[in-house]
Amino acid sequence: MRAKVVLVAVVTTALLVAACSGDNAGACPDESPTGDTLIVLTHDSFDATDEVIAAFEQQHGVTVTFLQGGDANQVVNRAILSAGNPEADVLFGVDNLSYQRADEAEVFCSFTASRRSEIPRDIRDQFGDTKTVTPTNFGYVNLNLDRAAGLPAPTSFEELTDEGWRGKLVVEDPATSSPGLQFLASTVAHFGDGGWQDFWRDLRANDVMVTDGWSDAYYTHFSHWGGDRPLVVSYTTSPAAEFFFADPPVDLPPTLNVIPGPLFRQVEAAGVLRGAEHPGLARAFIDHMLSKAFQSQIPSTMFVYPVIQDVETPDWWQWANVNVEAAEIDVSQDEIAGWIREWTEIMRR
Repeated sequence: MRAKVVLVAVVTTALLVAACSGDNAGACPDESPTGDTLIVLTHDSFDATDEVIAAFEQQHGVTVTFLQGGDANQVVNRAILSAGNPEADVLFGVDNLSYQRADEAEVFCSFTASRRSEIPRDIRDQFGDTKTVTPTNFGYVNLNLDRAAGLPAPTSFEELTDEGWRGKLVVEDPATSSPGLQFLASTVAHFGDGGWQDFWRDLRANDVMVTDGWSDAYYTHFSHWGGDRPLVVSYTTSPAAEFFFADPPVDLPPTLNVIPGPLFRQVEAAGVLRGAEHPGLARAFIDHMLSKAFQSQIPSTMFVYPVIQDVETPDWWQWANVNVEAAEIDVSQDEIAGWIREWTEIMRR
């Protein structure tokens, strides 16, 4: 099978479609939500309020235990290794670049959440025909500019290679960083095969800095946090987070979203693990993740966008609004690995 990912960026809700051959696993057992413990395997960035978890525990008379398994790719790899005999009941954090490997390994059983039809079709379609995972939230990687630097924001990817941006940009390695890979995907979508390689060669010649991960790029080298680089690969929600956490309060976020071109959208999902000890509770928990209470707290806990569109978001979430042009690209998992190899040869040799 040649699994295909279609990267599409659109105004406000960048579209990414992932097509695959359909469900590889059978339906999840139709059991009532019984048991005294539910185990949820997540990536390290998962968060939720105590109140929203306690509401589920009280409703079902259970204790929810979270196992953190590293980044999204590490979590998926961990689930693949234990497919059919899982260490948890639910997996959260599989995304629209990694779910195909999980489907091929029959990590999940199929389940249709009660509010699945309320998720916008373009978001659901990013997981192709599969019903093994349920989208819960999404986010975009872009550029953030330090307002204090007093620089005019770049208006295109091409401008990043100009002399005026020499030594001013810090990015993450796509081999070790999820936002690094997403930013690379955006450049491939924009420049196409052949063009993106030249763009990165030009960035290297323009003294771009590369770090292993987002935290180092943002909190060590980004000038807003004491570094010497006023432009960083981060998230469209980062200015909103800066506004939210500002002490003392501010009227404007100290950082600015910069949309240089098409953006890849990462959609995260949850699935019931095939062979789960408590599949009924697992199904109920995924339904809970689409509830108004759970979806409404997502901006304030994980700083990403909820998939249910009619939930209220806080006023400061206005700083997470984005507008980008549309672009798309078809890519297989092998081709993504090829991107990383080529990028590494260009940037690390």
